[in-house]
Amino acid sequence: MYRQYERGISFESLVHFPDMLKKIIFYFLLVTLATIEANSQDAMLPALNQLQWNEFYKLQWEDFQGEPDQESHGDAATAVLISAKPFLVKKEIHYEVVALFNRSKSWARDKSPSLLVHEQLHFDIAELYARRIRKKIRELNAEGIKDVKIYNAAIRALLFESNEADEQYDLETLHGALSKKQAAWSEKVMREMASLQRYKKPKRIVGG
Repeated sequence: MYRQYERGISFESLVHFPDMLKKIIFYFLLVTLATIEANSQDAMLPALNQLQWNEFYKLQWEDFQGEPDQESHGDAATAVLISAKPFLVKKEIHYEVVALFNRSKSWARDKSPSLLVHEQLHFDIAELYARRIRKKIRELNAEGIKDVKIYNAAIRALLFESNEADEQYDLETLHGALSKKQAAWSEKVMREMASLQRYKKPKRIVGG
C-alpha cells in the first residue's frame, strides 16, 4: 500500500515477512508537525507490543507472540518497522527515527538458536538503516533545507533500500541456513553500524 498526504508523513515500513514472498508494505500516516515541549519526553514511545532496538537487548523467542495464519509456511516471521515521524523545533525540521520490532505480528514455529540469530540480524539491519536515515536528516539540516518534501523523499529512498538489503540478506544466507554467509552478513552489518555509532539513538530535541 502507498498513501501520501500533503503534510508531515510518518513512515512505518514492514520490512520482513519471509513467508509472504517478501512483499514490501509501507504505511504512510498523517502526522502534524509540532514543536516538542520539555514535558513531552515520552510522547513518541512505541506501543507496548513493540520493542525499540537496543544494543543491550537481543530478541528472545518469547518476543514472537503472534500466530501464523493458514497460508503461512515459513519457520518464522519477523515484523520489523522503521518509523520516522517529523516535528518542528524553532522552524527547523527534525524527525524521530526508531527501529521497532512488533511482538504481536512476529511468530515462530522453529525455535532454534541459529534461526533466532538470523531473525535478530533483520532487526539489526533495520537499526542500521535507521542510523542512515538519522545521518541523512542531519546532513539536510546542515544544508539548511526547509522543504519537508525533500526530507520525505530522502527517507523514502532509504526505506526502499533497506527492503532491498533485507531481501538480499535472506537470499544470500538462505534464511540463515548457510552458516558462513550468515556470519559474513553479521560481520558486515555490525561493522557498518559501528561506523554510524554517533547516530545510534535519535536525539531528543526540546524546543522553547
